[in-house]
Amino acid sequence: MSFDVTLDQARALDAFARGGTFARAAELLGKQHSAVLYAIRNLEAVTGLTLLDRRGYRSRLTPEGQRVLELSRRLLVAASDLETASHTIRTGWEPHLTIVFDGIYPSGALLRHVNLVLGGGGPARVVVHSEFLAGVEAAFLREHGDLMISVLPPVDPRVVARPLAPLRAFLVAHASHPLGRATRVTPEDLAGHVLLDVRGSDPRLLLSTSALDQRRLVHLNDFHSKKEAILSGMGFGWLPGYLVGKELRSGKLRKIAWREGNTHVFRPHVCFHRDRTLGRAAAAIAASLEGERGLTRA
Repeated sequence: MSFDVTLDQARALDAFARGGTFARAAELLGKQHSAVLYAIRNLEAVTGLTLLDRRGYRSRLTPEGQRVLELSRRLLVAASDLETASHTIRTGWEPHLTIVFDGIYPSGALLRHVNLVLGGGGPARVVVHSEFLAGVEAAFLREHGDLMISVLPPVDPRVVARPLAPLRAFLVAHASHPLGRATRVTPEDLAGHVLLDVRGSDPRLLLSTSALDQRRLVHLNDFHSKKEAILSGMGFGWLPGYLVGKELRSGKLRKIAWREGNTHVFRPHVCFHRDRTLGRAAAAIAASLEGERGLTRA
């Protein structure tokens, strides 16, 4: 009896797991809804297992489906490795490169290294996108990324982390803001003003403001928007030194005289999969980033 599981079937199951619905899986794969449905039904026929629980409002993976998903993803990784190896043997470069980085890391420094690799030939397709905090690792694993730059240590034991240069951030407010003018700031002072944040926080950061019972909070999409909000006098918050060095030196922004500390040192890492050999471009970028010094300070 033959057991013919195809890559299309494995991709359909993986896309369904990532997207949560047949419609979203079809979008991820660039196929029709019916094609995804057909592929998963064929996978169920080949394995002789019920992979989806279709009884509720939305279909979900069964325990058997979760196990088949794990093995299907191994199959997809093996196929990707074969594609990469073949392309690398032919050209010297991996065919595509995906980098996920925390948005607090200076994108200019990262893109400079990517550009150097592209100038030397490089992969045919490069994807670079930002996430924040725990979302970085989630996206890295979900998108089968090649490199990850994270300020949080990886949770998944399959991910290897190498330290990069420290990244300093400062608790700041506009010079005209009450917190910018104050010579001594208490928890009550901070609680009385708007804390500006980027997509939430994480207790693993150990920020000096983490324990505050903040009454007013505004979440923003990125650090550039956060900087503009602070410059407008909307509130206060943490900003990376490389982004506010000029404004701090000119006096336009001021470090808040917060008794628990107005400076935080992030410890970013460049990360990759333990069981996957880095391609030429990924290895070159990782090595360049590890050699980077001084660009993340104010």
